[in-house]
Amino acid sequence: MIRLQAGIILALLLSACAPLQFGNRPAPAVTETETENCGDVIEFHAAASHLSAGDGQEMRQALQPDGGAGDTCNRLRLALLLSTPDTPFRDDAEAAGLLADFLADPANAQHPQRGLAQQLADSLAERQRLLARQAALEESLAEEKKRVLALTKKLKQIQSSAASLRKQVKTQQSQLDQLKSIEQDINAKERAVENPASDREEKRAHEPKQNTPR
Repeated sequence: MIRLQAGIILALLLSACAPLQFGNRPAPAVTETETENCGDVIEFHAAASHLSAGDGQEMRQALQPDGGAGDTCNRLRLALLLSTPDTPFRDDAEAAGLLADFLADPANAQHPQRGLAQQLADSLAERQRLLARQAALEESLAEEKKRVLALTKKLKQIQSSAASLRKQVKTQQSQLDQLKSIEQDINAKERAVENPASDREEKRAHEPKQNTPR
């Protein structure tokens, strides 16, 4: 079905710039206006969105400029074909080049489809600008993610170091308390050696008094 549509579209395209023969009767004259308008390009653009990859490539080959009288229309149609969204044969770069050639040709200064060509060229340029902007944002986002990951890793390292330091401080405090206790014991023993009487009196002073019987 798609190939049938492609064949019909191709026949319509070729007939837009060339008259058809009906039996032995002479072909009806194609007016200059009809030729310059390049047929119904909007309808062609809509139909092109339904072409398969293979049919699109065939159409692409058929519309290649060959130096004939229909080159102007074929360039425009080819640009429309290659700029059709969501198609496997889309090629914005080639479409933009074809439109640039079409618009730069002085012979097309008054072409009926010049406005359409300019609008399409502007649309492609805007799309490229947006794609470039999107790529820049994605790159910036990727760099930001890397920075966040690096900071997160560094924060975890700091937290780990802080936990280790707290553990060391706790251990050192425990050791310090033990040293103080040992020091107090040593001081007490030294005082007992230096002044044993005073030490005994101090001990008796702290002993509970006993009541003597009468």
